[in-house]
This record gives sequence, structure tokens and C-alpha cells, in this order.
Amino acid sequence: MLLWQSCSEDDYPVPPASTVPRFSNTIDNDEFAPATVTFKNESIVPDRAGDVTYQWSFGDGTSSREVAPTHLYSKPGAYKVNLVVVTTSSMEINEFSKTIVIKDPNASGTPVFFTDGSTVFTALINDQEPVVTSIGINSLQDSYGMALDTVNNKLYIADFDGDKILVADADGKNLQDFRTNVGEPDAVAIDYATGTLYWDTPSGIRRADMSNTDLGQFENFVTGQSNDPEGISIDPVNRVLYWNNYDGGVWKKGLDSGGESEIIPGGQGGASVLVVGDRIFFDEFIASGDIYLKSANLDGSGIATVATGISRVVYGLAYDKDDNKIYWVDRNKSNIMRANLDGTSSETWASGYSARGLVIGKKK
Repeated sequence: MLLWQSCSEDDYPVPPASTVPRFSNTIDNDEFAPATVTFKNESIVPDRAGDVTYQWSFGDGTSSREVAPTHLYSKPGAYKVNLVVVTTSSMEINEFSKTIVIKDPNASGTPVFFTDGSTVFTALINDQEPVVTSIGINSLQDSYGMALDTVNNKLYIADFDGDKILVADADGKNLQDFRTNVGEPDAVAIDYATGTLYWDTPSGIRRADMSNTDLGQFENFVTGQSNDPEGISIDPVNRVLYWNNYDGGVWKKGLDSGGESEIIPGGQGGASVLVVGDRIFFDEFIASGDIYLKSANLDGSGIATVATGISRVVYGLAYDKDDNKIYWVDRNKSNIMRANLDGTSSETWASGYSARGLVIGKKK
């Protein structure tokens, strides 16, 4: 019995290889205008293609026919660069596009950070369309949560699959491990009063001294949680830690005096919680593709709905105190949303990113 045939034994010929245009690039001046972009042509051109021409369009009204050009962008902006490859023998015309972002050195606003699981991005909240760029951290294994230390300008990153927490400068430099073998963290939160970092595990909450450089230094703060704690947030005024359980229930515990209790029982579960003044915001799973963003008093009473129809559990919830807006991620729709604290004036702030770990810094 003939179980398989190689391609050479088939009655159907193998189709000829096609020309595949593509390129990578580097940007000098830390990507701030004026900046020169050096393009590396990585197109795949088979022998049968014949003579090849490359047609570049740089998105600012200029073009080139060089194989691997360099181009100066004198003004900031997001430029769509297009490469068209034309061949004579195979008679192909194929193209590849990529957006190049040149940052404004004079831009001001409130910084936003988020991850897509592997890469950390940043943008500014101001009166312009958000320009999203990478801060150069792109080797995360599966990151869901971050915390921004606005005092020391440090970013703490929970890497679930990496089973560790990393720390870097807010510009992405000096990335290093903060704690390793920590128990699959999804979220991190900072207690500024004691210089302590908190994070979740599948069965509890752990914490570590932020001034201690020992990668193994931490202690259990909450144990025996069967519903998988996910999002965590700290109320600095009343010294209370809140968390949301993936399998249902919002809990709290005093940072100094204990008092662990479930304040919003049951539910279908969620992945984020955030303290804003005298309210907590949290997501709740209702059905597949229908997640609710809700708020409540700090004791769990007075529950109100802020947003509905979110496509997936929310691993990203942040507050912009300058505009008094709540921000959240809608991952399956690749949107970052924002609204007033009561849910009015809801709108898409940025799109095109399956964001997680949303954090907002201080206005600059």
C-alpha cells in the first residue's frame, strides 16, 4: 500500500518560488526628529525572476530606486514606507509596507505604557493622535501586567511564562531581573510607603523589598486562594490591597493589619482591579466576548457598570488623573479604550494593539 508520495512523484508540479519583498530598518538619534533611517533590503528574489528593480516610497512625498537606501526625516510623524519589487522574467510586481515612527523631541503629555505579551510600547496622552513606539524591550515570554514607579522612573514587568519580574528604566534601558521563580505573576503593584512590590500567583499574593537586589527575596502575603488571583491594586490612603479572582470574587486585605475578606462575592471572574479615590474598578466575565467593566465603593457596595461588551478579560486598567479618565484594554478588538469614571464619553484612544499591562505615568 502506498502511504505517501513525494512532490516529485505527484501529478502536480511544484509551483515556482515567488518574489517576496521585505525590509528592516534602524533609526538614529534615538528615533527623534531629525532622524536618518537606514533600510536593509531583505527581499527574497528567486533566480528565475530575472532583472529586479526596487521602488521605495518613504511616506513623506519622496522616493528612491536604490537597493538599500537611507532617508532623512526632518519632521516627527508616522510614515508609511512602501517597497515595490518588480521583476522582468517572472513578471512580478509585489510590495511590502511598514510604518516608521519618528518621535517629536518637544512632545509633551502623559506617558502610557503597555505590552502585547512580548514587547513594551509607549505613547503620550495629549491633544494629538497617539504615536505608539517600542521602548526596546521585546524579549518577554508572556507578559500581562506592569507597574510604573513614578518616583524612581522605573518600570516593573510581570512575565508569566518567564516566571519572573523584570525592572527597567522607563525608557527601556537597563533591563534586568528583579525577582525570579516567583510563581507565574500576572500583575504587580507598588506600595510607596514601605518600598514594597506586590504580585499575584495562582493561589495567592507575594511581596518583596524593592531596595533588595536578591533575586530570591520575597514572602507570601496571601495564601490559600483557590480562585486564582489576577489583577491587584493598592489603596495608599487606607493601606489596603485589592485583588480580582479569575474564577470569581473581589477581595481585600490590609497591608499592615491583615483583615482578609471577600467584598464582592461570586461573579464569573475577572483579571483586573484598580483603586481610584474612594472607588475600585474591576472587570467581570459575563459570557464569551461580553466582559463588563464595573466600579464599586471600597467596601464592595454601590456597584455600577462602566462599560459592556468588552471582548476578553481585561489585563490592563489604568487611571489618568489629569483628565480624570479610566483607560482599559479590549484585546480581541485590538483597542485601548477610555471614558469618564461613570462610563460616559467612551471612545477608542488607540487601536491596532492587543494590549495588556496598561499603566499611566505623570504628565510632562
